[in-house]
Amino acid sequence: MDARLRDGIRLFNDQKFFDCHEVLEEFYRDSEVEVKPFLEGLITLAAAFRMFVDFKEIKGPVRAIYQALIRFESYPPAYLQVRLKELSAEAEAWAKAAEVAGATPSASNIPKIQLQRFSFFS
Repeated sequence: MDARLRDGIRLFNDQKFFDCHEVLEEFYRDSEVEVKPFLEGLITLAAAFRMFVDFKEIKGPVRAIYQALIRFESYPPAYLQVRLKELSAEAEAWAKAAEVAGATPSASNIPKIQLQRFSFFS
């Protein structure tokens, strides 16, 4: 795994979304075409949660989350060691909860990016 992706994931999980966005953008610029939509999705998620955490916005982050989920649709459940299926499900659940009238989502409910663990045994 590229160190920039690993750093971006760590920053995301630490809720340092602006820094995450910057690190992933650098990785994006050097990436192959087939990886770019995946990275765009991660960058969009970071931007969405930054809007929520730093600016207390709800509608913008919800829209951005759904845009990120569209980017992830053509990738397998685990891509570049990221457990994308779980991340997508948790991000969608967060967005749906935020859409509920009068809802005030919590920063503690923001999903974490989990990595695929490899095993030599089935």
